[in-house]
Amino acid sequence: MTASADLERPADTRVMGIVHTAMRRDLRRARNALNAWPYPFDEQRVAIAEHLLWIMHFLRHHLESEDEHLYPMVRDHNPAAAELLDRMNADHRATAPAMDRLVDAAVAYRADAAARTEVLAALDELESVLLPHFEREERETMPVVSAAITEGEWRHWADEYNIKPLGPLESFDEGLFIVDGASPDDTAAVGEMVPAVPRWLMLHVMIKRYRKAAFRRWHTAEFSPLRVPLGGRHSVFCAESPDAVWAVLADVTRVGEWSHECRGARWLGDSTRAEIGARFRGSNKSGLWRWRRLCTCTVADKPRELVWVTDGGVFHDNSEWRFRLRPTPDGTWIEQTFRVLSLPVWLDRVIYRFVPAHRDRSRALEGDLDRLAQLVERESS
Repeated sequence: MTASADLERPADTRVMGIVHTAMRRDLRRARNALNAWPYPFDEQRVAIAEHLLWIMHFLRHHLESEDEHLYPMVRDHNPAAAELLDRMNADHRATAPAMDRLVDAAVAYRADAAARTEVLAALDELESVLLPHFEREERETMPVVSAAITEGEWRHWADEYNIKPLGPLESFDEGLFIVDGASPDDTAAVGEMVPAVPRWLMLHVMIKRYRKAAFRRWHTAEFSPLRVPLGGRHSVFCAESPDAVWAVLADVTRVGEWSHECRGARWLGDSTRAEIGARFRGSNKSGLWRWRRLCTCTVADKPRELVWVTDGGVFHDNSEWRFRLRPTPDGTWIEQTFRVLSLPVWLDRVIYRFVPAHRDRSRALEGDLDRLAQLVERESS
């Protein structure tokens, strides 16, 4: 088939479904991140909020491009499709208030972590109207569009109203957002709409920028440039009350009695007990390696939850350590989580090479909790 004949065939509208899938995917990722405890930390929280704002901008343009350019063209070619296209336009109008509410919630969440539940509620509202619309559009409308217009007209619409208005970086970001996780066939279908050189740059050069941004917002192994674990979760039962556990856990000067790696800690400045803003410095040892870290308590909810964040200073390696105490009729479940908040790739490689104990910390951290529980039980007996 010649190039001109190829453009005269019925429009290949599957890219519409691929675009919808990309939006479904990241709305779902946002929901999962906001529902997963521990909830997103400051940098990730801001990145998620800004990405949701970007998706709403993308979606708004997507709907306007259909209303103002694609569907009028289909009406001209097939007047009998007017009723169906009117329903699509009505869907778009019905979606607008939910989009506005998500924008407002994302702006609030960017400024304050307390707005997390507002974002989840706004996501519920948006998805209740948007996802059924996507399904109807893919199942009912795209076959009508494909029969009404040619591939050349479809590509002209996509290029003139969806691609040309974007700057170079915007084009790369949008393209990589669309093909993130797509099958090879779907990636090729999107790639056909991009000239060869920009397509190569997008898939082989700009992908690194996209993955870095995706890691900031999702913080998952899928996008991680790091080799050491991003976090972990462990729990153990202690046959004593949460108050008894708290008395030992919250006294950071005793951490060396139960931690496999932290040899000791001391309060700094005016800090003498676990409270929000209290600071202490921990001294650590693993094999031949020794290091110290400044720590700040960010949650001190006696006797339920204790959290501190480490500050790597000039090395910019920060992590969060979180302990939850859950009362039971006969004792307490102690749950510990840790997560890497920031870690330069070069330092990750040094740690992975020279501190092999950090490649998998599961056993060591489980041992910490066992020792903590046993220490509490001994002192309470």
